[in-house]
Amino acid sequence: MEDVTYLWVAETVLRKHGRPLKARALVNYGIDDGLFPATGLSRTPQKSMQARLSIDILNNTTSIFVRTSRGRFFLKDLLPSNRADEPTKLQVYTAERHAPRPSAEMVLCVPRRVCERFLDFQGIRHIGVENPLENLRDDQFDYVARALAETDDASKQVITYTIIQHQSKILSFRRGLYNRAANFLRGAHCVGFGGHVNEADRDLFSQYDLGIRQNAAREISEELLLPNGRPKIDPASLQFLGILNDDSSDVGVRHMAVVLRYWVEDWPNWRSVTRGEASINKLRWLDTAGETINLSEFEYWSQLVIRSFFASSMRMVPSYKIQRKLIFREPHVLCVVGSIGSGKSATGRMFAEQFGYETVNSGAILASLLGIPPIPETTRAEFQKRAEEFISDPDGPSSLGAALATAATVSRAERVLIDGIRHPETLEALRSNAKKPVALLYVYTPPDVAYEMYRDREGHEEQSITFADFIRLYTAPVESRIRYLVGDADIITFNWLGLQAYERAISSLMEELHAD
Repeated sequence: MEDVTYLWVAETVLRKHGRPLKARALVNYGIDDGLFPATGLSRTPQKSMQARLSIDILNNTTSIFVRTSRGRFFLKDLLPSNRADEPTKLQVYTAERHAPRPSAEMVLCVPRRVCERFLDFQGIRHIGVENPLENLRDDQFDYVARALAETDDASKQVITYTIIQHQSKILSFRRGLYNRAANFLRGAHCVGFGGHVNEADRDLFSQYDLGIRQNAAREISEELLLPNGRPKIDPASLQFLGILNDDSSDVGVRHMAVVLRYWVEDWPNWRSVTRGEASINKLRWLDTAGETINLSEFEYWSQLVIRSFFASSMRMVPSYKIQRKLIFREPHVLCVVGSIGSGKSATGRMFAEQFGYETVNSGAILASLLGIPPIPETTRAEFQKRAEEFISDPDGPSSLGAALATAATVSRAERVLIDGIRHPETLEALRSNAKKPVALLYVYTPPDVAYEMYRDREGHEEQSITFADFIRLYTAPVESRIRYLVGDADIITFNWLGLQAYERAISSLMEELHAD
């Protein structure tokens, strides 16, 4: 997708979020949503984004972009009629002009109505059986321009995700040149090589599997380099392992992965494998028989692969990562954030009970602003709907952030804990209005573990909820921006095993934070 430009990403992100954003936020959201190609970023992408938007506004009389204030960009057609900007107030930056172009790559897509028959799960299934995609008729799939497919939730794009293995060793890497330090999911290690299956992958010799193995062989050859040249992979040698489905994120909703395995035979050459593309970094062979794999080092899809095929090697011990510690040594406001069912409420309760944090419930504050009872008096689905309407208003995040800051100030406690913020803009408003420094703790819990924790809650009558219903709550619009907060986290905690083990990890974290 080399021809996807910054302007296309900016338009896609702004339409999704529906509010003016700074260049840095546009880049970060675009990366988190998988809109940029792996090698499509400069070393200072936020500056490139700012420059391209600025010059487009300056030189293009039909530009779809405007500034709403210094450093913030928006779309003309989303502006309220009474908020039209004055062109004389727009600040201009000097940069080479780039215009957005649609992607020329035509990628394999399966309509959701078709793939729902075999994608009724979260994780990896169809292990040890026939690949269900091989049974699709010609009228049950299509090839779509990738630039269009990336914003269409009505279909699933098919990608390959290939494990390269020699005996008990598997090859891992880090993907991407641009990596925010706190963006632990995108910047983490991977064990799957591959990419989008496209129209060119299906030829006379690969009709039977829609070009899937042909794609996997080509991607390996492009991404890696052996001492004697590019790997030459026989597509027929690739072993089908299963189908990976992840409906817990915007990117996952639009993709499915065919998980394959390539068994390395020419070990003397593969032992010294190096990268063949700039997006592949820190290649390393992991011995699943001789070393313990820490799941927190891997992105979610790799976690699923390791949990499915290398369970005996993984270490699912709850853990944490402290990124900034000094803020916890002075009076502060601590925001605990995470998905529904992640364990953030348990985290807040332990901080309150053991270290005297006074709790401000953001849900109760928001309910007051909405004029409705909090959950569970109002159903979660109804509360989510009303909350999304409120937070989508241009003044919503600033109103909620100011209300939370007022509540934190009124408490007069040195340590105040706020549970449940869901939007970066709300956090920004809170920090602007708070009298004390604001710290952020992000709770990461895999969706399947979050589902089990959500079901185990007492008093909420949630034990009978199906996974499909849970995912609808988990991915509701008002919940969808929580993951963007990880970029601001001072601490990231990992919950692999459920509440009991997680609470032990939180106890260790608190001891380290508050040790003299």
